[in-house]
Amino acid sequence: MYFEAKIIEFLQSNASMGWVRFFTYFTSLASIVGLVFFGLIIFNKDKALALWFALTFAFTAIFNLVLKTIIRRPRPFATYDFILNLGNESGFSMPSSHSALAGMIAVFMCFIALKFGKYKTTKVLTFIVMILFVAMICLSRMMLGVHYLTDTLVGVVEGVGIGLLSVFLQELLIRKLIKRLQNKNKD
Repeated sequence: MYFEAKIIEFLQSNASMGWVRFFTYFTSLASIVGLVFFGLIIFNKDKALALWFALTFAFTAIFNLVLKTIIRRPRPFATYDFILNLGNESGFSMPSSHSALAGMIAVFMCFIALKFGKYKTTKVLTFIVMILFVAMICLSRMMLGVHYLTDTLVGVVEGVGIGLLSVFLQELLIRKLIKRLQNKNKD
C-alpha cells in the first residue's frame, strides 16, 4: 500500500487547482450524472435496454457497497497524513464505486456501439473513448486521494464483470422472449 500511497502523493503534488477541479467534475461522470447521461443515450436506442441499464447500474452500486462493507479498507487519506482528501469522501475504499460504475457503463456503451453502430469507425472510436473514460475515472479517484490504484483496478474488474454478465443475460432473455413470441404466433 505504501507504493500506491506514493503514486497518489506524486499525482497530488503535481496537480494544480485547475486539475483538481477538472478531476472533481470528471469523476461525477460515473455517478448519478453518468446514469442519467448514458441512460438517455441508451433510451434513445432501446427503451428495454435502458431499463436494464438502470437496473444494472443500481445492482453495481449496491454490490459495490456490500463489498466495501466486507473488505473495510481505509481510504488513503485516512492512512497516510501526506495524502489530501480532495474528493471529500468518507467510508471505505476498496473497491472504487466510481471505477466499478465506469467499467459497467463502458461495457454498455461498447455493447450499444456493436449492436446499433453502422460503421466500424464508430465502433472502434466508442471502444477507445470508453477505455479512456475508465482510465480517467481511475486516475481522478487516485488524484483526489480517495482510492489506491488497486481499489480502482478491482472496481473496474467488478464493473466490467457485472456489465458483461448483465449484457449476456439481457441478450439471452431477449432471444428467449423472441422465440416464445414466434412459437406463440405459429399456434
